[in-house]
Amino acid sequence: MQEQILAIARNFFTLMGLALEDVIVECQDEKKGIYLIQVKTPDSKILIGIHGQTLDMTKHLLTRILEKKLGETFLIHLEVNDYLQAKDEKFYRYLESRIAYAMRSGEEISLPNLSSYDRKKAHGYISDKKIEGFKTFSVGEGKDRELHLVYAGPKIETRAPYSAPVARKTTVMIDDDGIGI
Repeated sequence: MQEQILAIARNFFTLMGLALEDVIVECQDEKKGIYLIQVKTPDSKILIGIHGQTLDMTKHLLTRILEKKLGETFLIHLEVNDYLQAKDEKFYRYLESRIAYAMRSGEEISLPNLSSYDRKKAHGYISDKKIEGFKTFSVGEGKDRELHLVYAGPKIETRAPYSAPVARKTTVMIDDDGIGI
């Protein structure tokens, strides 16, 4: 199955006019039809687009083509030049800074403007850290839904007493590469 997916994926990206350095297909769960397709290309901006929107559409289209050609249901993870990995690492560094601030200040921190997927990743990441007294929850509906971080344990002093105060309201910003900071 991997060889068939690889052939279809290579053809798909070639027909898009992309210069391919490498395409790798890795089966993550054969029974569930979950595959990771890694693409190395100098044309990554074409595939990723602004804030990863083109990447999502490309993944959707490739998945539908695979399903039609192979007659099975697939869940495809499409990684282009390690974009998603870099995005996740940046997101987790951001979460670490917010966790540290909540633990220092004892204040409830709200993180607006996160997608449902990012909120889920944040809940899981923080839960996996098993910080005693630390809770996460989401509040609001639709586009107004926010992730909240609360630390009920003892304050952790990590700054010198004379340091400048940190802003209380946190807003997720998106930089030029489409990765939230």
